[in-house]
Amino acid sequence: MPTAPQNEIQISEQLKTKIIQSIQSNHGWISFDRYMEHALYDPELGYYTGTLRKFGEKGDFITASDISSFFSKTLCIQFKEIFQSVARSIIEIGAGSGEFALQVIQSLSSDNEDINHYFILEISHSLRRQQYELLINHLPSHLFSKIQWIEEIPKEFEGIIFCNEFLDALPVDLIKKESGKYYRKGVGVENDLFVWKDKPIEDISSYDQVVLEDLPDNYLIEHSLHIKNWLNKITQSLSKGIVLIIDYGFNQTEYFHEQRSQGTLMCHFKHYAHDNPLIQIGIQDITTHINFSYVAREASKLGLNITGYISQANFLINCGILNLLETLNLEDRALYIKSVSEVQKLLSPSEMGDLFKVMILEKNMDIDLLGLKQNNRVTRL
Repeated sequence: MPTAPQNEIQISEQLKTKIIQSIQSNHGWISFDRYMEHALYDPELGYYTGTLRKFGEKGDFITASDISSFFSKTLCIQFKEIFQSVARSIIEIGAGSGEFALQVIQSLSSDNEDINHYFILEISHSLRRQQYELLINHLPSHLFSKIQWIEEIPKEFEGIIFCNEFLDALPVDLIKKESGKYYRKGVGVENDLFVWKDKPIEDISSYDQVVLEDLPDNYLIEHSLHIKNWLNKITQSLSKGIVLIIDYGFNQTEYFHEQRSQGTLMCHFKHYAHDNPLIQIGIQDITTHINFSYVAREASKLGLNITGYISQANFLINCGILNLLETLNLEDRALYIKSVSEVQKLLSPSEMGDLFKVMILEKNMDIDLLGLKQNNRVTRL
């Protein structure tokens, strides 16, 4: 594992002290979802809310918009189709570096498809500053004026709600079945180190992501109440529009495959992936893969229509990413080779193409989306 710089070690130690205090005030134990919330979202020291660089080659991971502008340009093709049936407004939830917002606004403007509003819902003050500086320095004032940072989704919102790699970072409970009994994994402290501590679950009925009785022994799952709460907020605020979710994950059958008997939780530090969330506190990402069948089930209960579940590769191809490649000047060989390599990362099954899925939720809409015209897997949810 890469060595953390001294300034990051100091941040980690400060957050560790705060979490230890939380554990001690809670009789020596906190649930993992509470630990994960501290680690990622502590107001001052959390991974996403703090000041450390997260995205790009100098961060811990790279998102699709960091890889290639073809990602955002292709999504703009889908956005323009949606705007024929709904108000021309976008909410991006968790805008990261701000690159996607910049590329979308520039791309739509170049096609004379200016939007009414581009809202960014971002809880990290440091990322807000980074996004602000990027956007104000690269957009003319008449386009920058369309951007607004918000604390929550506006009531009676009409338009597109977009989130890329957002759900995977919501805190989760860890539930395991062992010798026919169920346990909630949590975190305690021994010798100034975080350790796993399990607590028996007396009532399993509150864990509705999967029927726990169906789990085989020695099986670990992640359960996210936060996804249900997030969907509820979306439903209450959205009057008409599309929710477009891009993230890595599986349908229920694939998610509970025997090869994933120890769950899907992963950590990312300086592009190094591992499975120990109890170290590098506050300076590494902690994520889990999404059970899209669960998302669909909860969304349906709330009255949203689930119209799409498709691989990122198929969605981008349906929207015309390969046609965009054909517009490049072949005489600029260096640019062409670079662009083809970038698009290959977005589409290849061994890269992002198949692991990442696109889910489409609709409210008060009836539209056949270009991105879903072939290989829509919604019936497999």
